[in-house]
Amino acid sequence: YSKEPLALMTSNDEPQWSDFVNCVLKALIVAEKYNITQERADEMPTTDVFGKRYKNMFINAVGAVGNYDEIYKRHMEAIIPRRGINMINNGTSGRMYSHPFGNLFNKAHI
Repeated sequence: YSKEPLALMTSNDEPQWSDFVNCVLKALIVAEKYNITQERADEMPTTDVFGKRYKNMFINAVGAVGNYDEIYKRHMEAIIPRRGINMINNGTSGRMYSHPFGNLFNKAHI
């Protein structure tokens, strides 16, 4: 498994875009959790969070690239095999993991 943080980054000066990107990422993870694949993307819910124009954003995202697992298998599996902490917690584990924050204690203040 891998402990290095692999995450999406967006600009601080575009909070609505950041919210949009994070919602899509969460939808891809939820799609994996409920086994909604690219083939079954139409099972994703609609939303009005970003207005009517983006009503099908979750359906479109999963339909375009698949769920999180499908994306991972296509692009990352050969580099970092997905197991352990890289798996979705499906309730069979109490596991929670926080990525390292670096040195939280500045020695000058201790």
